[in-house]
Amino acid sequence: MSPHEKPKTGKTKDKAEAFYKELLRFLLQKKLPFMVSGTYAFTVYTDIQRDTKDIDIVTTQEDYPRILQTLHAAGYETKLHELELDWLAKVYKDDFFTDILYAERNGLHKVDATWLDNAHDAEVLGLKVKLVPPEELIRSKAYIQGRHRFDGPDVIHLILKQGKTLDWKLLIQKMDPHWEVLAGHLISFLFVYPSERKVIPNWVIEHIAQKAVERLSHEPTTTRITRGLLFSPEDYAAGVEKWGFMPIKTLD
Repeated sequence: MSPHEKPKTGKTKDKAEAFYKELLRFLLQKKLPFMVSGTYAFTVYTDIQRDTKDIDIVTTQEDYPRILQTLHAAGYETKLHELELDWLAKVYKDDFFTDILYAERNGLHKVDATWLDNAHDAEVLGLKVKLVPPEELIRSKAYIQGRHRFDGPDVIHLILKQGKTLDWKLLIQKMDPHWEVLAGHLISFLFVYPSERKVIPNWVIEHIAQKAVERLSHEPTTTRITRGLLFSPEDYAAGVEKWGFMPIKTLD
């Protein structure tokens, strides 16, 4: 792990947060459209405190070029990363950096204006900003299931703390093509916090149960397929490379 990728602590954390605050203030002054995500949003939504390596700035695919151009003109170093996946840029200044995200690494979703429409107002580092909607944060984290990173506990705690006010219809709609992924996290939630099952509306559980019944009533596909690469291309590569499964990387 490079120094940039390590969680910031102590005096380094203080300096990093000064950089993040300067960056957020600049974006606000320029009236650029953005939301805060990652650990800072997670902390606001759950009150769980933990160290982080950076602050995630989220904007739409349409707006990210303007944001990068504005930051570059102001003296920040900007760079697109993983160009073949078209989802992430990084912003550097001195010894610190942050991510500018405009899509998701697995390619399922691009950030659009509806995220901004549903964003929550909050205070981060003493500044009034918008947070990525909890529904999008849950949906995005639900797919992070690899050997070296698994965000299941984050999903469970977001449901615990935000479930009573979540737009469950929106979450169900967005995850319906991959309802099994949401089902897995909901079952885990019911296991971890059985006394809190009323946080999830009954109709949500009934909807998922009905989807499972319908699935069992149909024969499996004749083509050997895997959607594991949507979780982790590295961890599920064997299914494709060794055992001949056809990878599915879309919402179909």
